[in-house]
Amino acid sequence: MTGIDRRVDAAMMKIGTELVLGFVVALLAATSIACFGQTVVIRIVNVTNENPVRNQLVYIWGISGATVPGENERRKLLTNAIPPELSFLTDANGEAQFELPKPAPAYLYVRAVLSDSHWDCTCVERVSIEEVLQKGFVTLSPYAERWKPKPIQPKAGEVLFALRPLPLWVRFFWPLLKG
Repeated sequence: MTGIDRRVDAAMMKIGTELVLGFVVALLAATSIACFGQTVVIRIVNVTNENPVRNQLVYIWGISGATVPGENERRKLLTNAIPPELSFLTDANGEAQFELPKPAPAYLYVRAVLSDSHWDCTCVERVSIEEVLQKGFVTLSPYAERWKPKPIQPKAGEVLFALRPLPLWVRFFWPLLKG
């Protein structure tokens, strides 16, 4: 073998290695992050002081890909006629988190179980996984919405419940107002 042949062989080997390496990198880049387990965070915040709401139950439905049939889905979820697939308690940061399965469902139902006498929120939301993972999802309680709080932006991968506690007089008279 001449020196030229060795250089040509080395150059071909280098090109072959670069092609294989480029193919592997392209394959990894083409494999979307959605293929890997994504963490979804449910966060509950008091919008009056931006404090986290701790020790609240959070229920999740639809993680298995099954949806709630019929038009009365919210009522069924609120009355627990359909048991939740996952349940969590919010931590000191007002957060509960879980990993999405592979493949992830298109939609989830999320419910923050809150005291009616303290919070004006049924807090059952149907959320698009794609929307949650890309830009997050926020919902305001009806009472918080009336007071037009400064906007709290969710992070990508987060479902945010922004709540405002009911006034003290409503909480005091709650047994009478409830009927």
